[in-house]
Amino acid sequence: MVSVHDPDEYLAGAQGTADRKRRFNDVIEAYRALFELKRGGKVTAVGIGSKDWRVIREIGDQVALDWVMFACSLTVYTHSPDLLEFIDSLRARGIGMINSAVFHAGFLTGGEWFDYRKPDLAREGALFAWRERFFSVCRRFDVKPAHACVQFGQSVPGIVATALNTAKHQRIQENVASVRVEVPIGLWRALKDEELIDREFPYLD
Repeated sequence: MVSVHDPDEYLAGAQGTADRKRRFNDVIEAYRALFELKRGGKVTAVGIGSKDWRVIREIGDQVALDWVMFACSLTVYTHSPDLLEFIDSLRARGIGMINSAVFHAGFLTGGEWFDYRKPDLAREGALFAWRERFFSVCRRFDVKPAHACVQFGQSVPGIVATALNTAKHQRIQENVASVRVEVPIGLWRALKDEELIDREFPYLD
């Protein structure tokens, strides 16, 4: 499995419309090279990994992707209806999906970083308040926040794997457990009742 990873970052660095068009063409040319490898039998599948799911959609309109990996997009904190609709379309086309960064770089489990940056409490108080309310509901149901994050992230039909990265070997066993653990349905109902999860989220009822 190969991919062009984080093309959203490359595109975001564009200086104007013409530069973005040139950069987008660079990405498409990279995919042409990867599909040559696939045709030659040197790789099995060609995909994409991106923190901006809309870039996945844009590239997918031009490239017949075999698989995609979302990061910081389908999480207990953020799960837009537009993204869920896109996931449905990928599933209908038989494109496998991996969900990644379901902790928002550790913030949803108590870390300092959110989406690979340190949020400012004074300017982003609502983000910290959301986390405290989330922790409170998790404590009420005796569920570890990490387990809730992982279980939510793999609840959407079409998600076939969850990527859990760690630099600490002692976390591997916990990561495996978070994929297998059962979370009580009452937790999801409480999160919806408190509007921590979108009330219209169609799963986990």
